Amino acid sequence: MMMKYLWAAFAAASAYAQEIASPLPPEQMIAPEDKSVLDSQAKEIFREWDKVAVPVGQSVVALVAGNTQVALGTVVGKGKVLTKLSDLQKERRPVMLVDSSGRVYDAKVLFALPEHDLLMMDVPGLPAPPIDLDSYVQAKEGDVIAAVSPTGHVSDFGVVSVAQRSLRADDQPYLGIVSDPRWDGEGVMIGGVEAGSGAHRSGLTAGDVLMKLNGKPVDGMYSIRAAMVGVRPGETVPVEVRRRNQVIEGKLLTGPRPRVMKFPQKRLDMMNSMGNRMSLKRDEFPLVIQSDMTLFPERAGCPVIDVNGKFVGLALSRAGRTETYILPSWICRELVEGVLPQVQQYRAGRGENIPEAQPVDDSYDARRLEENRRKVEDKMSRQGLVPKVY
Repeated sequence: MMMKYLWAAFAAASAYAQEIASPLPPEQMIAPEDKSVLDSQAKEIFREWDKVAVPVGQSVVALVAGNTQVALGTVVGKGKVLTKLSDLQKERRPVMLVDSSGRVYDAKVLFALPEHDLLMMDVPGLPAPPIDLDSYVQAKEGDVIAAVSPTGHVSDFGVVSVAQRSLRADDQPYLGIVSDPRWDGEGVMIGGVEAGSGAHRSGLTAGDVLMKLNGKPVDGMYSIRAAMVGVRPGETVPVEVRRRNQVIEGKLLTGPRPRVMKFPQKRLDMMNSMGNRMSLKRDEFPLVIQSDMTLFPERAGCPVIDVNGKFVGLALSRAGRTETYILPSWICRELVEGVLPQVQQYRAGRGENIPEAQPVDDSYDARRLEENRRKVEDKMSRQGLVPKVY
């Protein structure tokens, strides 16, 4: 039943749940005669999603500062919540945790995982059930997935566009080829080969047409990147090229990505976002799944599920107009079953150093708030104002 509606109502549901960058006002984006049909389809697909999302929603909490939601969190153990680091780190107001029933709790930071941009929080007395980490799935390209809110409704959905891969520059293999944009035939025509690169040493030249890479057909630079998922710099992959009328099979040696001057970040961000709001951290993650769902930054930290309600991963970052990064579910499980016990031993004084995590002192939040209070009082004093003591 779910799949019956997914593709027919995809565009309409996107209009409901996602940000859309368009020069046209909303009423002009869909023809009036089609709007009622699309509205009906969108409501139907979200009703279908709710059947599998409602139980998961009990394990989702909101992190709120003032009257503003700054992130979501996923309950991964008794009183243990995994949420976003950068979004809470920048917040200067006291942050409270609100569960799916609307109850408010104080939360303490247990440890930080900067490489994943995550915090593990300790919330004594939180009755919310942990998400089922034992029934997780590993998402594949093309799978339909959705982000779940504390209400138990799906807030955003899309498809897996790129399977799990590293976003670290040092982990990405480099081929040393440039495609010819004028080519409109089958495969990818090589427009240039960098001297000394793996492609150059493998004998590839400008004018060759790349047909298969790592056993997968390619038709553009996007498919080339997808074919190289999981390949590390220095590894060799099979390659098939067409040179004139001859098909040649061989091996291509990959190399490390060279250090190059970066495109100006402000301009790059503007081009990538096209008016949409982006997460603070959106690159250099050690392992992520990429989806085309357009998640609001303040919804990061929520669980992502498949059409059967199975846990796919944790929403990490809105990185572009149609790019959302998700931490794979199996890593979430490893963090809970591996790192969390180590941190608990460390805090009990029985452990040594923990390279994966950064335990945080209990007085951290209070100390930071006290520093902020003094800064405010100093600023008011310089303006001739007297802070009121309550």
